[in-house]
Order: sequence, then structure tokens, then C-alpha cells
Amino acid sequence: MLILLKKIWVINGFLIALVISISLLSIYWHQQMYLLHKKEKIAKAQQEQIISINRQLLMEQSELQSGVIIFKKSQDILLMLSPSQIKELSL
Repeated sequence: MLILLKKIWVINGFLIALVISISLLSIYWHQQMYLLHKKEKIAKAQQEQIISINRQLLMEQSELQSGVIIFKKSQDILLMLSPSQIKELSL
């Protein structure tokens, strides 16, 4: 009988220690998941900023290139050259 009580106490003590350790690990894992989620939000915000800057630069580049293309066409096709001499007229 005494041996049986001793075994029950050992098993109960082991189970209590196991439950406490699993609880502590659960708290630690939750904290790690929170930190990971926080880093993910920061990374996502930075990615959105980079994408918006990239879009803006692409738009500016396309505007510049379209202006250069129009200028070249006006010079080649329409022969619109800039004046070489400027005459001043007095009013």
C-alpha cells in the first residue's frame, strides 16, 4: 500500500511538472508568434512603400520617354527645328 501511494505521488508530481513546463512553453511560443507577426507587419508596410515608389518612378520615366519620343518625331517628321537665330523686334 505504501509503495502504491509512493508511485502515485511520483506520477502526480511528474504530471504536474509536465503541465507546468508545457504551459511555460506555450507562453513562450505565443510571445514568439506575436513578435513574428509584428515583424511581418513592418515588412509588409516597407514593401508597400517600395512598390508605391517603384510605380511613381515608372510613371515619371514613361512620361519622360513619351516626351522625348514626341520631340524626336517633331524634329524628324515635321522638321520642327529650334531656331538658330533670334531676332528682336522693338515695339
